[in-house]
Amino acid sequence: MKKLLLVLVPLAVFAQVEIDTVIRLPTSNLGKGFFIPELNKLYVLGDSQFFVLDCSTYQLKAQIPFPWGVHLIHYSWNWRRQKLYIGINPHPDSTLVIDASADTVIGWLVVSREDHYDTYVSDLDYLYKSVSDTLYAFDCAADTVVRRILAPLPPRSISYTSWDSTGRRLYVGLGGKLLGVYNYVADSFVKVIDASSVLGVQPNVLVFNHSHRKAYLAPYQPEPWEANVGIIDTEHDTLLGVLPVQIWRGLYSQVAVDERDGKVYLADNDADPETPDTLWVVDCATDSVLKKVEYEQQGFGTISMRWVPWSNRIYLSCDVFDSSFIAVLDCNTDSIIVPGLQLGNDVAVDIQLDPIRERIFVIRAEGNTVHVLRDVGYGVAEPPASSPRPAPRASLRESPAGIELEYHVESQGRVQVSVYDLLGRDVKTLVAENQTAGLHRVFWKRTDSRGARVSRGIYYFSVTVGATRASIKAVVR
Repeated sequence: MKKLLLVLVPLAVFAQVEIDTVIRLPTSNLGKGFFIPELNKLYVLGDSQFFVLDCSTYQLKAQIPFPWGVHLIHYSWNWRRQKLYIGINPHPDSTLVIDASADTVIGWLVVSREDHYDTYVSDLDYLYKSVSDTLYAFDCAADTVVRRILAPLPPRSISYTSWDSTGRRLYVGLGGKLLGVYNYVADSFVKVIDASSVLGVQPNVLVFNHSHRKAYLAPYQPEPWEANVGIIDTEHDTLLGVLPVQIWRGLYSQVAVDERDGKVYLADNDADPETPDTLWVVDCATDSVLKKVEYEQQGFGTISMRWVPWSNRIYLSCDVFDSSFIAVLDCNTDSIIVPGLQLGNDVAVDIQLDPIRERIFVIRAEGNTVHVLRDVGYGVAEPPASSPRPAPRASLRESPAGIELEYHVESQGRVQVSVYDLLGRDVKTLVAENQTAGLHRVFWKRTDSRGARVSRGIYYFSVTVGATRASIKAVVR
């Protein structure tokens, strides 16, 4: 029998954010989570188990035993096979494989007792694992090793891997401040980038801005030592320079990329409560700092941050002396609109997004709660004297050759039709021109801006006419 959760619905509103629901789990000491939009499920690591939440009812769907308690983990989602790979560091079994459709354990990927970082590459349906001096490639159909790729410069040790889906390459951290570029189509390392100007212990994961063919590289730092952030040109595989921003909790915790406006937000973290916590806004086109935002005067830095594509906002979990709070920044003005949304005295350890239903999940570490937040008060405001304009009407027709979008324009004006993925990234612009009033059609061949076929999954057509916009979901099978 499925155990029901205690669910509170306070509907409290704090300026631009609404607390929709508070979910209480039957244990404390929570860790990082992972939301699967297609299945409407949230996985949350608890003390010695994983909780699986059915987010249509906010009930506990399953509990998966996990005997090693809360460890440093990361998730890789195989949407082709509905498998969730959960990396455990360090543990000899290394990666737990879960059938996410049935919420059952399939097994473990066994390599060695070392730190691991898994990267799922949907192009090949492979999971890549970096261990010691070897990059392992697992065939996800049988979860067995099919390739062992040695580091290009022995005795270099391989650390983390990052997937550039646009360039179809893996970037692999090597010892000695080197970054290996592995072309998985050609099955070979094609280049080694000297990243010695990036201060820190060793290269960590990269975070990509695909539209500008840039990636941001920070070192792994066990302590808040002196560090900075490197800028990688992923088109030519060169280090363009560095940004003087200190990051030591890892890029995934302290960076957010606004794909819509071409900006990257970096949370400077020196862990000194005597200096303000700072957010740097960087223009991806020019690699210049646009703005410096101080969001907490006496804090210990950012625990987690996410760019929310539907409202164009940044959500930050901030650590202060004896509590934590959520701050919200508006990316249109690069200003803080919610300075401190208090959710409890313990740290908000993770933020997960539901782009389909426009929800933000905030997981608190010791308070055994998951807060469900919703944006309010965003969008383009009409002048007071004008009458409200209806959103453009749109419909889809699918065929083997592609997807046809039909939309209606009320009056002549500027029209833009774009396709976005689940993360809010711009896949392709189909229309950007002035159009007359009436019915219009555009055909999408399920390709990206480079002409390559997109992966299977959920996408959104965005139809913008003047100051109004409508979105419609499409599924690529």
